[in-house]
This record gives sequence, structure tokens and C-alpha cells, in this order.
Amino acid sequence: MNNRINEFINMYGEKKYAEIVILEYNFNKVFHYCIPPDLRDQIAIGMRVLIPFRNKVTTGCLVGFLSESNIKNLKNILQIVDKKPLLTPQVVRLTKWISNYYLCSWEKTLNYVMPKTRKAWLNKFDKIDLPPLKHCLSEDTKSPDKESIEKIIQKQKFQVILMRSNDFTRRVEFYFNCIRRVLEKGKQTIILAPTESHLSELARLLEKEFKDNMVVFDEKIDQKAKYFQWIKIRNSQVDIALGMRSAIFVPFDKLGLIIVDRENSSLYKEERAPRYNAREVALKRAELEKIPLILSSETPSLESYQNVLQKNYLGVDLISPAQDENLLKNKIIDMTKEKSKKKIISYELQEAILRSLKRKKQMVLFLNKRGFSSFMICNQCGYIPKCSDCNISLSYHLNIQKQAQLVCHNCGKKTEVMKVCSKCGSKDIRPLGMGTQKLESEIKKMFPRAKIRRLDRDSLIKNDDYRQILEEFKKGDIDILIGTQMVLKGADFSNTDLIGIISADTLLNLPDYRSGEKTFQLLSEVISSFKKISSPKEVIIQTFNPEHHCIIAIKEQDYHYFYQKEVELRKELNYPPFTHIIKIEIKGEEKETVKQRAKHLIDYLNSIPKIKEAPEFKLLGAENMVLRKSKNHFQVQFIIKVKDLEKFNQAFKEGYDKMLLSHFDQENKLIIDVDPVKML
Repeated sequence: MNNRINEFINMYGEKKYAEIVILEYNFNKVFHYCIPPDLRDQIAIGMRVLIPFRNKVTTGCLVGFLSESNIKNLKNILQIVDKKPLLTPQVVRLTKWISNYYLCSWEKTLNYVMPKTRKAWLNKFDKIDLPPLKHCLSEDTKSPDKESIEKIIQKQKFQVILMRSNDFTRRVEFYFNCIRRVLEKGKQTIILAPTESHLSELARLLEKEFKDNMVVFDEKIDQKAKYFQWIKIRNSQVDIALGMRSAIFVPFDKLGLIIVDRENSSLYKEERAPRYNAREVALKRAELEKIPLILSSETPSLESYQNVLQKNYLGVDLISPAQDENLLKNKIIDMTKEKSKKKIISYELQEAILRSLKRKKQMVLFLNKRGFSSFMICNQCGYIPKCSDCNISLSYHLNIQKQAQLVCHNCGKKTEVMKVCSKCGSKDIRPLGMGTQKLESEIKKMFPRAKIRRLDRDSLIKNDDYRQILEEFKKGDIDILIGTQMVLKGADFSNTDLIGIISADTLLNLPDYRSGEKTFQLLSEVISSFKKISSPKEVIIQTFNPEHHCIIAIKEQDYHYFYQKEVELRKELNYPPFTHIIKIEIKGEEKETVKQRAKHLIDYLNSIPKIKEAPEFKLLGAENMVLRKSKNHFQVQFIIKVKDLEKFNQAFKEGYDKMLLSHFDQENKLIIDVDPVKML
């Protein structure tokens, strides 16, 4: 600890002046204050302090020390709020990086990271009495990766490990081995999970092994309990923290390892300011603290996979060969060859459903909830019109005059709805879009005697509906379960012998450059969940695009083939990981005002020579501005492509505060999302 204090004294100078970010005002700047002599021995980076500001007493976070300041007539810090800093110096540095990278004020970032507390709690629970902790260091089971794990942990240097695993038990064993080695060295561990269900699953197993030596930040925890957990961590009373996104900020002093489970999940992206991605923040924290980082997934993100290819990450493959691989049949149905005009359920899938019903078996019909997005498709050849600039499927829209048009949601380009397919010349071309409700209606007509239930967010009315539907399916009271991703989170497939993926194109043709990756990851998860059942089973995948590399990879379960093809496509189109994307949205209640604010932003971008002249900079959506109405507000969206994000951000922020104060307010909001996971 003394080494870190000395490091920061060397960096910032003696404790004579303090650099403070005011937490109660959204100023994107640091203020200087004098440190009274009687506070110099107590004050530390990461503490909250009370300070005078504009004739009021307000709260600030101390982010640095100075031996000199060129600002005259500085005021004194009035009081220290926390007896011990809520944040470590390394976490403070991390919040500064987030502020710069994600173009968000430091004040908003610090407010997000710190646990919210009432003043009544403060200083009352600075030390929480706990029984003496005993590290649970049982003998680990044999692992082929034991030696390499031990070397990485022993070195305690920055190293990213990408572990590909489809076996949860084996993956957790890998985690346990790593955590034990970290504990033996007197270090601490952060483990991230993307969802509440994944978090609960991990917590249940970890608690058996590590008992009172861990804290869990789940959705049930209230702010008061979260604060107590935070204080336990701050006082080094526990060595393991498990949680979702925000757990990456817990203030461990002796952090030795970070684990990000299911690292490809889009849920690691925070959709509120500061709009960070916990996986990327984990990467930066591991780099700052010079420790190992484990990323794991059955289907890793393209960015992580690319880093393994470039030797930036160490790849570890723990894929377990399925013992019953010969019992699983994957079949692709080309829906362009179906005679049925409705084209919802293929003839072959109908026959498979009938066979399962006769065998008294259950089945799941899977359709992603986001099927409301409509796109044009040729019924003869499966061609889907795409934007000539972005290679993203054009969305089917009706304008104000109720006239149909095709719109690119990425760059805003508009085209007329084609009456003839430009690929095969067929006139049989129409918009396509279907949700689970429509599917349920059609299945009930086809199989009137079957017991059919739908499981999606719309079908859950009472709090207990989700558990009840899954319980009915487990008991065999449901023959056909129609659902979205929710069916994967707890359904018992032991009596299921068929999964029908109704439309692999639903995600595949979303106006999003990640559509292929998202489709491959989601359908791989569906099939992987089904593989675990050791009885004959069948997966039927319906698609209008049987030759798409994503569909071929799904059928063959060939991870490397998919990523090879996807990387080639991304490189050709200059999409991440070969560039960065920034999504900018302007929202307001008045249509013309939103347009005007959008023009101000475009003018600001064009006024910055370093940005305008950069060959790698590209602004999409400015020339073909699309104004969308959503509920009670209007919205304009731009997309920026930039190669060097750090240089762009530095140039962008030079006059950003002035532009923001001049043209934007609570009624007309400017939302900046760096590296977005949702393009719409």
C-alpha cells in the first residue's frame, strides 16, 4: 500500500493542494482546493470531501494531489466525508480513462462507480465485524492447463487469456484453480457474469468453495447492502467479488485476477452514461494493475478472437467433444424451395413435429423476439436488398404519406421499394417480419390437439408466470413450447427431441454489422443447450439464406470457419475490429429543433481540422438525415467511423463543452455511444 501512496505522491506531488471533481454538478473539469494542514495525514485519493462552491457546501471526489497550483485565492477543503477512500487510486485512474474513452464527463463516471449512500450511514459502518476468514484451498482436480495457469498467476503480470469452453463444469473448475493460486499469493479476484441467472449459477458453486471469503452483487441487493459490501471489500475483509457490469469497479487493494464469464455477451455494455463495456473496462483495469485477465465463452466475440490470432491474447481451448454427437442431427431447410405461400413452417418441420407428438416427446420452436424488424425478401431466391454503402439490410418503412420505402438505419440512405428482384428478376418480393405471437397462432391451427404455450416477455403477466411455464414444460404438460432466448435460461430438455429454429434470418438481416456474429452466437447457444441431452434429437433450421457463412458454420458447428469468413468481411467493409464506431443520437420533443441541433453538431464536427482532414474519419447519416419519431420525442442518429479513437476523442473534446452548453439541454439531449452494441 505504501508503494502505491509513494507512486501517487511522485505523480502528483506533496499533499498541499487537491484536484477535485465536483460530484453534484456536471462540470467536465477538475477544480483545485487547498488541503488544511490538519487534514494532510488523513486525506487520500478516492475520498469524498466537502468543499465550498458558489457560496454552497457541496461534495467532491479527490482525484489527485499537487505541490503547486497556478490558480490564485484557492479555498480550503472543509471536511473529509469518508474515513477510508471509497475508491482505490487505480480505480480513480480507471474512471478517468472511461471518461476519455467513452466521451463522458468524469463527474458522471465517478457518480456511477461510487456506491450511493445516505449521510446517516456514513462513518457508522467503517469497520464491519466478521469472523476470521479461512481461505478454502482444497486440492484441485487435475487439469491439462494447470501448469500454464500456475505460471501466469505466479508471474502476476498483465496477460489476457481467452478460454473457449462449452462445458460449464469444466470452465468453473478452471476458474477455481486460478482463484486458489491467487489466494495463495494473498491477492484478490473479481468475477463478472452477464445476467442474473448466470450470476446465481456461479455464486452457488463459488459459495460452496469459498464461503465467507466472497461478496455477491446481484439484482436483489439494495443500495444500503451494496454500501456495506463495498466497505467489506475496502477493509480487505473479503478476497472475491462476484457481480455483473459494475462489479468491475470494486475497490480491491491487492487485485490479482479478473474473470469475465461469457465475454461475448452484449449485456456487458451499459446503456446509460457512461455507456462503458465491462469487458473493455476489465481489460483496461487488468492493464493498469498489471494482472492476468481471463475472458471465456463458447463463441467468443470477434474482437477477442482477432486478438488471439494477432498473438495479443493467449488462447486456451477447453471445448469438450460431445459424447453423443452422433445422436444430434442438424438440418438446414431452404425456405425459398418451400411450396407453402405462408412460409412460416416448412413441410419437413411439420413432419418432424408430428413424429415427436406421436412419440409423446416435447419440442421447442425458437424465434427471436426481435422479429418485428421488417425487411424485403425475394421468395424465389432469398435475396434481401442491402445498402450499397454499408452492406446492411434495408428496413421496410412507411413514411408520413403512408408510402413504402427502404431505409438504411446506419447511414440514412433511402430507396424506393423494389417491385422486381434485382438478383433473379422475380416479382415475388415482399416485406418479411414475424413475431412469436403470430407463430403461436399458426401452430395452434396446424396442431389443434397439441398443448402449446408461448414463453416470451409479452406472455409473462404475473411475477410467477415464468417459473410456472417452465415447471409445466418439465412435468410434460406442454407439448410445444414457443419462445425466445428465455427458453434457454431454465427449460428442462430431458424429454425434448426436436428444436425448430423458425427463422435464422430474423437476426441475420437486422440492420447491424454484427448481425452475422449475433446469429452465430445465439444459435450456437440454442444447439449447445440441446446437446447436453443424451438421447436422439434433431435441430431443424429454417432459412432463406442457406449459403450464408453463418448458416453453414451453424450446421457444421465450425467456429473457426465462421470467424475466418466474418473477419474477412469486416476487414473489407472497414468495420470493427478494424475501426471504431461512435453512435450519436439527438433527441427532443420538437421536430425542427432536433433538426437544428443536429446541424449544429455536424457543423462542429466539420469545424475541427484534425477530424475533418483525417483520412480514416467518416460521418454517416449527415447528408441523408433520417428523423424518426419514438413515443413522445423525435430522434436523429449519426454514425462515425474512426480508426484512431484516442486522437479523435482528443480533438472532439477541445470545444465540446462549449458546443454542448450552447445547443443542448434536458429537452434536447445529445447521446454519445462509443463502440455501441446496438445500432438502432
